[in-house]
Amino acid sequence: MAITSAVTDLVKSVGELLSSIFGAAYAIIHSFVSSIFNLVAGFLAFVGDLGKGVFDLAGGVGKFVAGNAVIIALISAAGYAYVRFVQQPQKQQGRKPAVTNGAGGAGKKTN
Repeated sequence: MAITSAVTDLVKSVGELLSSIFGAAYAIIHSFVSSIFNLVAGFLAFVGDLGKGVFDLAGGVGKFVAGNAVIIALISAAGYAYVRFVQQPQKQQGRKPAVTNGAGGAGKKTN
């Protein structure tokens, strides 16, 4: 009976060895696939949160502009008036006055 129990124990241990090898291989493959899946899911969650943040930011800027539309319009009008009425006359100061032939003694000189 000692030989039969030894052979039985040997077969059981070989079975357990194969079972542990396949179990370890399954655990490695499962953890690798799970990591890839979690990486993709995390990236998609990041993109979703980023898009939500961009839309929240745009909405906040829109609310700011709508809430301060009168002030923004006044600043824009002041800037336009500055460019139109202050900057334009300064450009005209560098021009030479037009010479006219007519009354007032501003005619041609002759030697």
